[in-house]
Amino acid sequence: MPDWLGQRHFPRYPIVVAALYAPEGPPPESTGAGWTRNLSEGGICLELTERIELSSSLRVRLRTDQECIAGQARIIWVRGPDPTGGILHGMTFTQLAPAQHQALRELLARRSSVWRAVVRVPQEIPVTCQIKGETRSPLQGRTGNISRRGLSLHLPLAILPGSALEVTLHSSHGPLTVEGTIVRVEPLDAQIPGEPIRHGFQFTDISHATGMTLGRILVEAL
Repeated sequence: MPDWLGQRHFPRYPIVVAALYAPEGPPPESTGAGWTRNLSEGGICLELTERIELSSSLRVRLRTDQECIAGQARIIWVRGPDPTGGILHGMTFTQLAPAQHQALRELLARRSSVWRAVVRVPQEIPVTCQIKGETRSPLQGRTGNISRRGLSLHLPLAILPGSALEVTLHSSHGPLTVEGTIVRVEPLDAQIPGEPIRHGFQFTDISHATGMTLGRILVEAL
C-alpha cells in the first residue's frame, strides 16, 4: 500500500462535494448518497443518512467541479446524528489509483478558489420557479451549476435580490423542490438580449433527505 494512504498527518480541508458509496464486492443493486464535510489526501469525512459499521470497506465516488474521483475506503469512526440529521463517518482511503490521487490533489490545490469551501458543479437541469407571495405563472428555466448550499439559475426574467422562491428541479429522480432566496442577479450590462439571465440562489429550507437526493443527482449525472 502506498505510504500516503490512510495517514492522518495529511491536512484536512472543509471542501463539500457530493458522493456515492457502496459496499466493496460485486456491484450492488443500489448505492447510497452523501456529502463530504472535509477532504484530505488520506481520507474523507462523509455525511450519510444511515449508520455504517466500523471497519466496513466501501467503494466511494466523489463528484467535483471537473470530474469524478473514485476509490476505496474503510470506515474508522462514526459520530451522530448531528443537528441536521446526518451521521458523520470518518474514512481512510485504502485504494486510490494514481490518476485518481492526482485528481484529488488538484482539487485540494484549488481549495482557495472554491466558494466558501462548497464546490459548485456545472449541471443543467430544467426547473420551474415560483416567487413566493405572487400569483404569476411559474417561470421556466434551468440550473447552471449546483452545490450543497445553492444553485445558479438561468431564467427568462430578472428577479430582484432578496426575493424568496420555491424552485422545483425536474430530474430523472422526479421533481425535487427546494426553497431559498435570490442573492445576486447578472448585471444589466452583462445581460445578452434573448439569453437567459443568471441568478444566484441560496437554499433557506432544504431537508436532509432532499439534500441527499440532490447529491445523488450530481454524482449519477457524470
